Amino acid sequence: MRTEVYAHPVSFRADPAAQAARLAAAGVHTVRLAYAYHGGRWLLSTSDPGAVVDLDAGRWFRPAGPDAGRLAPPVVADLAGPATAALTAAGVRTVAWLVGLHRSALATARPDLALRNAFGHAYRHALCPARAEVVAHAADLVRQAAGAPGVGGLDLEAYAYLGWAHQGAHEKVGVALRPADRWLLSLCLCAACAAEFAAAGVDPAALGDRVRAAVRGQLADPRPAAPDLAEDAVTALGRSLHDTLLAVRAAVVRRLLAAAVAAAGDTPVSLRVTADPYATDGKAGGDPAGLGASAAGLTVSNLHADLPALAADLAAARPHTGELTAAWNGAAATEPQRDHLAAAYDVAVCAGADAFALYAYDLMPADRLAWLRRAAPDREEVPTT
Repeated sequence: MRTEVYAHPVSFRADPAAQAARLAAAGVHTVRLAYAYHGGRWLLSTSDPGAVVDLDAGRWFRPAGPDAGRLAPPVVADLAGPATAALTAAGVRTVAWLVGLHRSALATARPDLALRNAFGHAYRHALCPARAEVVAHAADLVRQAAGAPGVGGLDLEAYAYLGWAHQGAHEKVGVALRPADRWLLSLCLCAACAAEFAAAGVDPAALGDRVRAAVRGQLADPRPAAPDLAEDAVTALGRSLHDTLLAVRAAVVRRLLAAAVAAAGDTPVSLRVTADPYATDGKAGGDPAGLGASAAGLTVSNLHADLPALAADLAAARPHTGELTAAWNGAAATEPQRDHLAAAYDVAVCAGADAFALYAYDLMPADRLAWLRRAAPDREEVPTT
């Protein structure tokens, strides 16, 4: 099983060759390098330990061709190109990691393209995949990255519906929300989504009424969550409406992904997926069979230290793809014990994954690269039955 890491080009800003050599020495086969990323603030652990870096949202590479329309994210800096060249020279493959619809600046400037919940609130961190302009923007980003020199593949994150939860703006919630309430708040009822629902026989106004009533009921009289999110979701919407809603949203995501994969041409694409149909965290959810048929590979990521969830998603995805990657959080804040890393690696081996990717270089302690180098060869022979 190959070992891989996620990384941001800012880690290569001072000395690309030295960082590439460090990764190669750790036995890293592939770096999933952020070619398009959301904004953030990273405390670096390895390339420049202790440095705090503010990351502007946008592209970290300079496309060779023209942008389609005016929706393209800005070029922050061309750091991905030199990083890819250094990685290639060190014998490490580069996959362009694209965070597609998590576009705060664009969603803020163009609220007509943003997710809009049942209460009419536009989410300024996420674009709606039912919008034709958004699909064109997402496909163009893929086309540009696929054509960048040295890119050997693409990792598509946030090519799906995102959700209500978003780290930013010092969000405050005074009432305990159930998982189903968070999902209901994540449902988009913008004009484009309303048209999709109407075409499927759903009255968008009635759907909005049901969602608002359920959320307001929880705010007024908080109830404990049922053991299964689906139970509360069906109670809120009714079985028929619930099932139709999931089917419509899944169809919208499949159209988005089909356009993105077509735009990649011959460059292999791996989709970030989960078997959870309620997912709104950047993964395409609910249909591993259909998703696996549309791309060269599937990536199952779990950044919340949930080994059973990782195992379940890998088992669901394995029969439907020829290239399966398990991605796990290597950051010490999430994974303080190295033996948990080893357990995640073993889960990936047992599931028949082709690659194990750690998130993320320069966020996790530097010695976890050494762990990857030592542990991976020793664990290749874990039984798969």
